[in-house]
Amino acid sequence: MNALSFTQSEHTRTEVLRFIERSLSSMSWAANTQAIIHLKQTTTEHVLFQHPILTRLHQCQLSLEQLKFIHLNYFTAIVKIFTDALSMAMYQALQLEHDSNIVEQDRIAAKIYARYLLSLNLLDELGFNTHQLEKSSPSKSHLVYFLQLMQQLGVNVTDQKQTEPEAFAIAQFIQEHIHSYADLLLILACTELQVIKFSEALRTNLAAYDPSFTQGYYACHGLAETCDTTLANDDNHEDDIWVLFTQCYKSEQALYFQQLQTEYLSLWNNFWSKMSLRTH
Repeated sequence: MNALSFTQSEHTRTEVLRFIERSLSSMSWAANTQAIIHLKQTTTEHVLFQHPILTRLHQCQLSLEQLKFIHLNYFTAIVKIFTDALSMAMYQALQLEHDSNIVEQDRIAAKIYARYLLSLNLLDELGFNTHQLEKSSPSKSHLVYFLQLMQQLGVNVTDQKQTEPEAFAIAQFIQEHIHSYADLLLILACTELQVIKFSEALRTNLAAYDPSFTQGYYACHGLAETCDTTLANDDNHEDDIWVLFTQCYKSEQALYFQQLQTEYLSLWNNFWSKMSLRTH
């Protein structure tokens, strides 16, 4: 593959991003952009992304059995529910019809532009190969790829006796916010960054045992690169979600969003702390 796929390409997003920015007054867009820059910064600087387990994973210190345990818990925490949350965000975009941020004549159309942008993420999740459509298949969806990896590892995802409360807590938190478009966007944006950082570390440690473990699920996670041989696209998806959040962000809810972000990232930090504790 010597070119970006459809969902990886910035040209795919040009019209949509222009509409989203112009759907707000220039003053509102500028103010919201500054607020989101701050939220993004506090996200990337959160202690979660300096978690000690990242070093252990990059240095391939975990045994295969320990990695199996982590993957079983990771499945419950986010893999199983991710497309549910993404699909619900697409549905809840209907809330844009009544969003006071958006100029009145653009409010109805806004939900379509938002869904178009989110669908680029969903297409990747569901197994569409937007570089070669004929190679698309639900068997190449991220969830099915993960299930295949679990089979390779000999892990039964339906046996949750080893699933920790911290994994259930993340999934429950997402469920509790499933009816709020703005909440879901913030949660999904934080999730994408978590996936970028921790998938790379997990991939590195797994590869030490068998390179085949890094195919499928781990081959489709990471950053979009022009000369890449994969459809990895997490950085674009994260950026898209932040843009959509900029559109619907309300300054009067600033404290609420800060608390939501902090609570969600703390749940992930608790999750990885438990994974670290159980793998020492």
